Amino acid sequence: MEDLEMMTLSALFLDRDGVVNEQIVDGYVMRWEDFVFKEDVFEALRLLRGKCDRMLLVTNQQCVGKGLCTMEDIELIHARMQAELCEHGCAFDRIYCCPHLAAENCFCRKPRPGMAMRAFADYPDIVPARSVMVGDSLSDMRFAQNAGLIPVHVGAKREVEFDAIQKITPYHFETLLDFARFLHTPQL
Repeated sequence: MEDLEMMTLSALFLDRDGVVNEQIVDGYVMRWEDFVFKEDVFEALRLLRGKCDRMLLVTNQQCVGKGLCTMEDIELIHARMQAELCEHGCAFDRIYCCPHLAAENCFCRKPRPGMAMRAFADYPDIVPARSVMVGDSLSDMRFAQNAGLIPVHVGAKREVEFDAIQKITPYHFETLLDFARFLHTPQL
């Protein structure tokens, strides 16, 4: 397989909380007022947009399943997020969201591959083996495996999960911008 930094990606799948926006520890982003973009995310997404044919968001939002907010609340957050990303030239082509509880074990909840399967149906030209999933959790890395995507970990190397993550992917970056720069810098 060709090196990741040398290929034009068929699709780039990104997790939301902890990758695009700040994650609320032990909580959920349920209102626009709670949504805070990660530092340098606009620059990172603009760079990444130039390296892929499709840019897609895949996010678990079990706060809906818990009854803490509605799917309409999440869609409003995503509409505002997309509007800001559009202003910066880096909006997502599509957003896929699983609102179900973890206990429901639905096919669309990461790490299961349902959201990727929907994307493959929506965009038949996506080549999974030439597509990347960027996430900050073990669940995201397993989602990548289950969907046949290249897993890329960004964020803190949490000891609890990192040993398992290292067994799945050799790609680890502190920030999304670090990953974007890696794709744009010829490796020696």
